[in-house]
Formats: sequence, C-alpha cells, structure tokens
Amino acid sequence: MDSKQSPIHAPVSANRDDVTTWALPEGAIARLGRGCEPGMAFSADGQFLAIGTAIGLWLYDLETLSPIALWETERGMVFQIAFSPNGKWIAAGNSDKILKVLDIQNGACLAQVETDDYISRLTFSYNNQYLAAAYARSAIVEVWHTETCEPVAQFTADTEKAGFYSPITFSMDTRLIASTSGSDTTDDAESIIVWHMESGEQIACLSAHTSWISTLCFSPCGKFLTSGGEDGPVYVWDVSTWQQVQSYTDFGDVYRIIPSYSPEGILRAAIVNYDDTGPTTISVCDLESGEQLYTDKFWGNTVQFSDANDWGNTVEFSNGSQLAYESRHEFVNVWTPEYPYKRQFTHSPISFPTSTHSRAAFPTFAVFSDDGKTLAVKHHHEGVVLWDIESKRSRPAVKEESAGKNQFLYKTDSGKLYVASIKNDNVTLWEADGNDPPLIEGTGREYWSASPALSPAGKLFAYAGKDGNLKVWDVQSGNQRYELKHPLELNDDEDDEAICDLQFSFDGKILASESNYPHAHVISWDMELGEEIDNSLSDNVITRILGRLVLSKLKPKSREVVHISHDGKFLSSIGDDSYLYDVKQDDYLIRLSLPHGLEDIFRVAEFSICGKYFAAGTWWREGMEKMVICLWEVETGKQIVTFRGHPTDVHALAFSPDNTLLASASYDGSILLWDLTPYL
Repeated sequence: MDSKQSPIHAPVSANRDDVTTWALPEGAIARLGRGCEPGMAFSADGQFLAIGTAIGLWLYDLETLSPIALWETERGMVFQIAFSPNGKWIAAGNSDKILKVLDIQNGACLAQVETDDYISRLTFSYNNQYLAAAYARSAIVEVWHTETCEPVAQFTADTEKAGFYSPITFSMDTRLIASTSGSDTTDDAESIIVWHMESGEQIACLSAHTSWISTLCFSPCGKFLTSGGEDGPVYVWDVSTWQQVQSYTDFGDVYRIIPSYSPEGILRAAIVNYDDTGPTTISVCDLESGEQLYTDKFWGNTVQFSDANDWGNTVEFSNGSQLAYESRHEFVNVWTPEYPYKRQFTHSPISFPTSTHSRAAFPTFAVFSDDGKTLAVKHHHEGVVLWDIESKRSRPAVKEESAGKNQFLYKTDSGKLYVASIKNDNVTLWEADGNDPPLIEGTGREYWSASPALSPAGKLFAYAGKDGNLKVWDVQSGNQRYELKHPLELNDDEDDEAICDLQFSFDGKILASESNYPHAHVISWDMELGEEIDNSLSDNVITRILGRLVLSKLKPKSREVVHISHDGKFLSSIGDDSYLYDVKQDDYLIRLSLPHGLEDIFRVAEFSICGKYFAAGTWWREGMEKMVICLWEVETGKQIVTFRGHPTDVHALAFSPDNTLLASASYDGSILLWDLTPYL
C-alpha cells in the first residue's frame, strides 16, 4: 500500500498522540478503553477502517493501524456504519434510531434522519446517490438521498418478518436492491427479497438457505447475486432468471461464511469454523479455485459474533480483499493483499465491566490500589484488568492464561488485591499481578452458585459446591479448613436450588450463605468452630453482611441500591427514598437529594475510602443521552458536583485513596477518570 497523507483531521487535544484525552466530557481527564465494538467497515480505497462503538466512531489508518479520529461522542452508541464508494462520506446509525451522514474529512454531520426502528445494516449505492437501511424488527428497507437524507423509497417484504442479520445491497447499476426476510413458518430459514428501485416492485423471492443469511453481494458485472450465512453453503443466483446457477459447500463445520467479490470480479469468502472442543479457524479462500489465501487459528470462543440486532458484526469482509475481525475480546486483526499476513492491534478492553450491587463481603468491580497508581476492574470477557494510571495502559491481573477469564476481584483490609478465577468447576485464588502459582486450587464448584467470597482480612476463602456443599479454605496455608452443608430443596422442576449469596462479615468471624428457592433461606456459620450458629438470621441483606443484629429501621425497597462504607460505619440507600444511615447510632444520618426524575435509575454507589464522600451513578433510560454521576459530602449530605459522560449504564465507581480521582466504569466499554481536585 502506498503511503498517503490522510485527509481526515484528527481531534484537537492537549496531546494528539494520547487518545485517552480525545473528546472527553467536561470534568474528565482520561478515558481508558475505546468502547464496546458493535461493527466495522473498510473505506473503498483501503485507506481506513472505521469501528463503531458505544462511545463513538473511531477511524483507523490501515497502513499504521493507528487511530486518527474519534467522532460522534456527543451521544455515542454507534451501532452501524458504512463508507460511501467515493470516499467522501460515512454513514452512522446509533441506538437512538438516528442516522447521520458525516463528512469524512472532519466528521461534521451533513444530514440526518430519525428512523422508526433500530437500523440493522447500512449501505450506499455504487453511484453514491443513495443510502439504504435495513431494520432489526421488520422486513422494511428505506432509501434516502445521500447528501440530504430526503426519502426516496420504502420497500416491505410480504412476510414483514425481519431477517436476523438483515444484509442489504444495491446492484452495480442501482436498478435493484436486495435484502432478507424471515420465514413465518420456520424459525431460522430466511429468504432473499429483490426489489426494482424505480417501480418499487418485488421482483424475486429466493429461498434456499435453511438458516440466517448474513451477506448479500452483487457481482461487479451485474449478472449475479451471491448469498452466504450461518447454514454453510454459498449460493450464486442469475439476475436475469433468478435461478440458482452455482453453490459452494464442503467448508466443514461452518459457524459463518461471508462471500464478497473483488473489484476484478473474483468471488472469495471469509469462513469461520468454530468448535467447542477445538480451535476457532477463520480463513479466506477463492471459491472458484479453492485456493486458501489466509488462515488464523486460536483456541476457545475467541471470535465474537454479536447479535446483529444488538451489537452488529465484529467480522468484516469486503471487496473480496479486506478482512477485519475481533478476537479474544481484545484485539482487532486485519488482513489485506497488500499485507498478506495477520496484523493485530489492541482496540480494547472493549467489553463492559461486570456489575452488581456492591457490598462489603462481595467481590468488587473497580478499586484503586493503596498507592493510587493502579486501577483494577473486573471485565466481562477479559477477567480482571489492571490499568496503570500514569501510562494509561492495561495488563491482565492474572498472567496465567489457563486460569480462564471468569474472574472475581477482591481488595483486603490491608490493601492487597486478589483474584478468584473459575474455569469449568475448578476454582483458583491468585495474588493480583504476581508471577507465583495460585494460592488455592479447588474443585467441585457448582456452576450456578454464588460468587466466591474472600474474608475482608484475606485469611479465608469460600465457594459453593454441588448439593449445597460450602468449601472454606485457609489462604495462608492453601489447605481446605471446612466443608459445610447448606440444605437445599427441590423446585417445581425437581432441580436442586443453588447457593445464591455467600458473604463474610466485616470481622471475618461469620460466613453467611443463602439459597433462594422456594423462599430465602439464610444460614450463618461460625468460622472459628466451623459450625452453624444461627438458622433464623433475618433475610435483610445488611444484617447478613455486617453480622450484626437486625437494623429494624432500615427497610430498603427492592429496587434501591444499598451500599456499605469501607469501614462499615455508614450505609446508603439510593432510589425513590435516598439516604445515608449511621450504623453505630442505628439511625438515619442524612437524606440525599437526587436529580429530579432520575431517582429510580441510580443503580451504582460508592463511598470514598476515608468515608467523607459518596458517589452514585445512573443506568440508561429511554431519552437519556449521558448518564449522571453525583458526588456528595457524607456528613452534611451536600451535593458537591454532577458529572455527565457515559452514554449508557454506569456499572462501577471507585475513589482514589487521596480523593483526587473518581473512576467510573460503564457498559459502554470504557472507564472515565474524573478530576475531583477542583471540588474537594
């Protein structure tokens, strides 16, 4: 590929090489991670790769594989993207059902339209005059003028049932447009629908595929329409007769196949073969000659295929010569004839942090190290990731890949970070960021059981096994100390219930286990004797965590978030009735004022380590563009500052030890670092 000067203007920032400072919301000083990845698209000239993410639209230079622009961050949630063939425009559809046409030179919006449904696919006509969209919930195709988004045509398939991927393509002369529709009688089978652009007439309905169709493409000569998808075969249809004239099969156990014509008319396909017990393989081959041009193998479920009606596609194969695919939920891999080997760059962590209501004896989801130099975050696919605050680079908390990525994060009273890892029914406990073997290696964990628990001092580790067996380990010696029995009942389906909660008290002297069918059943265990001490413990979650008497005045509603300060002195309840509660005085400390109308969507809360400050964040609700994060002073209940930045749910919050930073981790696949120094 010849070296070319990019016509795209990079965003203005204090450091043009530091993408963590690009397009930040007010109050933020850095963004860690580049967002969950809905889809990708190549420019027709092979210069650029666009990646639509939950935080916005990234453009990468294909020669250097470096990001050169970040657009559409005002809202983010860019689900579908497409380049115009002439390289002037890029179309972007977001989760608010807004379709925009952007100037490729500077990202400026030239035109936009609001649609009635979520866009599943976008494409430009080859003469650049039209832009078309297929939808997620209906077999409707809409066409607009590119530069104005003025409507041109709308086509509806007879079945009115959308295809799963809803691919869409224009013929080379723009006379025809093709998409797919689902079958009213068969769950997975889909048909290809072809319309005449001028008359609006449906001129063909092609039925051969037995599963979802992911790709449609017309040949450059205009004589053929080719389709491929989840069922394996690639079918070639004669445009003059709409008869099937060729089929390609014998690709093995195909997970997905994506045919595409090169500009010279050579038909190639990207083929993904996936096996639970073997390596995933992605390859590119010439369908007519059978020549294999590229192959890559890796173990596990490492190519992410998202629902096209949700996160789009993470495998892009276009022009018969440009392949990009995400692997290991972390890397983007690129193959082109100019560079006929795998080139890889890190676009992530692109997955979202795993979240639940944060409680003292539960594993945490985001926490700073005691020196404030490292932020640890539990992610959905990467496991626990450690971010170096100074360099803004990440590394895995557990270096041993065989540990698996189903991980849980803990910080002890002494400030040490631990990670529990679960793979199959095996459980291991590790010191975070170390090179030593696991401290504990256990077996027999029940798949659906509660998260493992580590005592606050880091001395005891527990997890739930099958049939209600609880295994408690001594961390220092690595030996199992107790095996306890939590009695389980059969549900209506005659399946055993499971342990749903497992927590240590603040002093580590009590382990509480809970099963929840047919009703909540909590048992507390004496960790010095290894015996049950109270089978009548209240089902109040605060009681279980603290190992104290029932706090009768505290009756949080089910949709409210209850959180405990690090020293156990204060409780919070966030929801319709929001307050801070003094545990020692057994009374309310202060009632909190939340932004009007948003009370019921505050779902995540966190106290500062010193206990002086309290923060809470919202989840997304229809109509919201940016999530709200509020900061209060604990003693007075005074609201100090409100931040708005993430386009979707805030899943975790963490204060740095010196209260200079607040980290917010979101479902958008990024972490924002907020500067608190102007306010505290």
